[in-house]
Amino acid sequence: MRKLSIFLSLLMLVSLIMWQPQNAYADELSGHMHESGLRYLIAKEALLQDENGSYRPNDTVTRGEFATYIAKALNLETKNNSTFTDVPNTYVFADEIKLAATAGIITGYTDGSFKPNARISREHMAVMLIRAVDYLKIPKGSSSITFKDNATIFKDFRQDVAIGAQLGLIKGSSNGLFLPRDNATIGEASTFIFRLIALADSVQQNPDYPDNNNNNGNNDSSDNNNGNTGGNNNQTTPYIVQEILNGNLVDKQSYTSFEAAEKALTNHSLVITSDSKILKMSSGYVVTNNYVALNSETIKDQIAVAANTEMEYLDSDATQVKVRLAGHVGYLKQADVSLIPSALMKGRSYYTNENGEIKHTLYDYKSNKYSASYVYGKAPSFMKQGEKYFSWDGINFTNANGSSTGEAYNYYQFLPARAKTQYTAEELDQYILQKLAEVESSGASIYKNATTKSKLIGLGAILKEVEANAHINAMLILALAQHESAYGMSDHAQNLNNLFGLYVYDTNPLNKKFDSVEANINELVEKFLQPNYITPGGRYTNGAVVGSKAMGFNVKYASDPFWGAKIAGHYYRAEKALGFKDANNPYKIALTTTAGLNVRTDTSTSQSPLYTFNKSNMPVIVTDASLNGWCQIISDQLHTEPAYISLDYIKVINTVR
Repeated sequence: MRKLSIFLSLLMLVSLIMWQPQNAYADELSGHMHESGLRYLIAKEALLQDENGSYRPNDTVTRGEFATYIAKALNLETKNNSTFTDVPNTYVFADEIKLAATAGIITGYTDGSFKPNARISREHMAVMLIRAVDYLKIPKGSSSITFKDNATIFKDFRQDVAIGAQLGLIKGSSNGLFLPRDNATIGEASTFIFRLIALADSVQQNPDYPDNNNNNGNNDSSDNNNGNTGGNNNQTTPYIVQEILNGNLVDKQSYTSFEAAEKALTNHSLVITSDSKILKMSSGYVVTNNYVALNSETIKDQIAVAANTEMEYLDSDATQVKVRLAGHVGYLKQADVSLIPSALMKGRSYYTNENGEIKHTLYDYKSNKYSASYVYGKAPSFMKQGEKYFSWDGINFTNANGSSTGEAYNYYQFLPARAKTQYTAEELDQYILQKLAEVESSGASIYKNATTKSKLIGLGAILKEVEANAHINAMLILALAQHESAYGMSDHAQNLNNLFGLYVYDTNPLNKKFDSVEANINELVEKFLQPNYITPGGRYTNGAVVGSKAMGFNVKYASDPFWGAKIAGHYYRAEKALGFKDANNPYKIALTTTAGLNVRTDTSTSQSPLYTFNKSNMPVIVTDASLNGWCQIISDQLHTEPAYISLDYIKVINTVR
C-alpha cells in the first residue's frame, strides 16, 4: 500500500506552491482540472509564462516542451554530445532536449531530426513516460490493459501505453478510448509528469509498494501466493527459479528478490521467471517483442531493430537484458524482449543451400511457425545441401552443432555503392518490364496491371544518369526501389511518387508527395545516400554498402536486420535474368582494419588526407594493389579522381557471387 505520508507530503508541496504570491495571470490555473500538475511544473521552473503572462494550460504541448518538463522534473544533469539537426545550441530548449536524450528518454527520427516544435501525440507521450520509468528504475512488467481504440495505437507503442495505464500514469477517456493520435495539452502533460514523480516517490519510500514485486496490482489474489510466503503478511514472491526438464519448466523455489533468485542458479538448466516470463538464463537467445532502439555501446549510436529479431543473449537482470546484435553490444528492456533458452527452442531462422543458391528461412516467434524465406545470392562453397546453418550477422556461419563452418560475404550485399553496373539503360528497362510481367502473373492483387501502372516503368535512363553524375550504382538504386515500393505498386509509390519509403518512419510515418519519381530519386541521392550514408563522416555512415546490421546502410536505414540481404536479392535476381555481367567481371572488395585510417589523393603522406575512415571494417573497392605498399581505391567521397590507402590497413575479402 502507498503510505499516507507520501500523499500528505505531495499535498503540502502543492499547498505551498499555491500559497506563493502569484501575479494576476496565475489565476487562470485556479480550479483548473490539471492545476496540481501545472503548479508543480511552475515550481520546477519547467513551465514559464508567455509574453502575455499566460501559462497556456489548454494549448497543445510540443515535443521540445515535453522533453523540458521531464528534464526539469527528473533533475537531469548529465548530457553528452547528442545532437539533432533541427536543435541548434541556440534553441530555447536545447539543453533540456540534450539531457533527456542522454538519459534515453527521447529519441529522434532516422533523418537526425527531433522536430521539437511538432505537437506531441498522446501515444508518443506515453512512450517517453515509460522511458522515464525505466530511467528511474521503477519496477514494471508487461500489461494486458487495452483501450477500446487499441487497434489505432501504433503497434510498437501498445505495450508502453498499457504499462503506463497499469502504473496509473495515463488514463483514457470516460468512454474507454485512449485517443492515441490526439495532441496532448500542456495541462495534460503536467498531470502525466506529476503522476510520474508521485509514483517515483512512492516506490522510493515504500518497499512494500506492489509494483516493486511485479504483481501487476493483483496482490489481493490468493492464487499468487503459491504457498511460499512463509506467513509474512501474504506478500507474493514474484521471482521463481525453475528448471528445464524434458522441454518444460518445473518450479524449484520462489524468492522475494531477483538477487536471491540469481544466487540459486547453480546449474545451466535453471532460469529465473516472473509472471511466467523468463528473466535470466545461462544460454540461449533473445527475440524482440516489438520495434526497439538498441543503444549500441560498440559504435556509440542508436540502432533501430524490428520486432521478431533474434539476438545473442549475454546477460540480464530484473529490468534489462544485455544483448549482441551483429557485433553491437547494448541493453534492452525486459518488457521489450523474450528470452528463449536453447533447451526450449521450438524453431529458429536458418540458412540453406538450395541448388547452389543461399536461402534464408525466417521464424515467427509469435505464431511459432516458419513464416517466410528469400534467396539473395549464390551459396558459399562450405554450405552443403540438406543442412541448416545459422548466423548472427549474415557473414559468419555455424552448423546445427554450433561449430564454425565458414565466413561468407555476399557480393551484392557488400558491393560499395560507388561501383558501376555494366548494364545499359535499355537493359535495365528490359529487366523492369520482365519482372513486372512476372509479378503481375502471380495473381496478387497489389500487382494487378503492374506492366502498365508501375512507377518503375522507363526508369533506366534516369538511373544511369544518376550513376554518371552522383556515382551511385544504378542497379543498386533499382534494387532498393523494387524492395521498398513493391515493384512500384505500393500506395506510397502510386499516390506519392515515393519509391523508397522516404520519411515513412517506424514511429511516425509522414506522407510527403513528390512531383515525380525522378524528384524522389534525386531526394534519395542528395538528402539521404550521398550526405548521410555514403560520404565518410556522414551522420549514418557505417560503410557504403547495403550490408547488414554489422556494417553498411542497414545499420541505420531500416530496422529489418535482413534489409540489406533482401536488397542484395533483388540485385542478384536481376543479374540472373540478364546474364551475370557484373558478377562475371567483379570488383575487388576489401575491408579496412583500423579506425582513423586516412585516405589520400596520392601515394604519400605529404598532403592532407582526402578524408578519414573514423571506423574500421569499412568496405572499399580496390582498383590497383601494386603500388609499393599502397593501393588505389574508388573514393567514397564524391571525388572523380582515384584515392589511395596503405595496404597495411586493408583485408581483401573473397565475395560469393
